[in-house]
Amino acid sequence: MEERRGQYSDAVLSELENQNENEVEGMSAKVKQLKDLTLAIGDEIRDSSKLADRMNDSFDNTRVRLRGTMNRMLRMAERTGVGWRVWLGFFAAVVVLFWYVWLF
Repeated sequence: MEERRGQYSDAVLSELENQNENEVEGMSAKVKQLKDLTLAIGDEIRDSSKLADRMNDSFDNTRVRLRGTMNRMLRMAERTGVGWRVWLGFFAAVVVLFWYVWLF
């Protein structure tokens, strides 16, 4: 008994099989590209998280330093008898002066 393959000849079936193999190879290449891209995104996320943690630590250290500087400035203002608002105005004027000279 002859096995029936429908109405397609062996040449047509062979051509369809070759086309399927080519498509599978193309899809495999695209899957590999997606995998590589996903791995690269994962690496970027890990690096960004590490950077964010380092920045957070740096900001915490800066906050502590600024708090210490503010406390020392307030103690200095108390010792000199000049209010903290005057010192704040003085430093603000100095900052504005530097800013003006730097930009213009």
